[in-house]
Amino acid sequence: MANLCNVDGSIVPEAEARIPVLDRGFLFGDSVYEVVRTYAGEPFGWPEHWRRLQRSAAALRLRLDLDEATVARRIAATLAAAGPGDHYVRIVVTRGSGEAPNIDLAYATGAPCWLVMVRPLTPMSGKAARLAIIGRLRNDRRALDPATKSGNYLNSVLGLAEAKDLGATDCVMLNQSGHVTEASTSNLFALIDGAWCTPPLDSGILAGITRALLLDFLSRHGEPVTERNITAVELRRAQEIFLSSTLRDLGPVTHLDGRALHGGGPGPRTSALLERFTEHMQQRQRDHYAPAWRRLTATP
Repeated sequence: MANLCNVDGSIVPEAEARIPVLDRGFLFGDSVYEVVRTYAGEPFGWPEHWRRLQRSAAALRLRLDLDEATVARRIAATLAAAGPGDHYVRIVVTRGSGEAPNIDLAYATGAPCWLVMVRPLTPMSGKAARLAIIGRLRNDRRALDPATKSGNYLNSVLGLAEAKDLGATDCVMLNQSGHVTEASTSNLFALIDGAWCTPPLDSGILAGITRALLLDFLSRHGEPVTERNITAVELRRAQEIFLSSTLRDLGPVTHLDGRALHGGGPGPRTSALLERFTEHMQQRQRDHYAPAWRRLTATP
């Protein structure tokens, strides 16, 4: 397996991939992206990821000049060139190169630049996390909405660094109202008074693909679950906590602010949920996502 990059349709080794210095993604973080993982060599949840990429682009006034089938075929070609096994896939769309290093959209005269990065997947499902509630707040939705998956990631970069300074492996950020939002790159679920709780979208979080699947899975399997605001005080008294994301699937939290939860290991309900949810995702891939991907990427 190799680290490859597809730059505007041309596949090259990752180390040889280049973008112009005037590319607005490089200069200003003026870009959107998605991260997809594969199961048995095919992307999981592609329809949801594509729709979210479209929403993010619309939020940034970024016109996508390629259709879904074209992008999917570029991903499929890059995966085929990378060889067998499961992969991490990152799709980045920048606003392209401008006439000058000027933030004004009037200078953004070039076509969007499309990048597809493919790397061997490092398994993270079930990987435990130690969290710290940090002082840095999540970006206000009125400034730069965390629901937009843009290339401007400094809020999370600095939040993660602060958490590591405290001996944690990831951060929990609050919003301007003092409510829990999410970790640096993951959504959060907490077991509080017998029910799974996760912050609502309007608290200032990313609409996670795995989060949405979990909400549906929990409700269908008789697990009490609700989307509601959670205070830091409530989070600190939660019986169990876990993170969810495309790469992590479901990751138990073993410590919060330096305090061990349930003996410093995964919570029992989290462990049981991880096993059942993993089976559910694999079945969903076989029955739904893989057939749809093959139809989308078939030669026209």
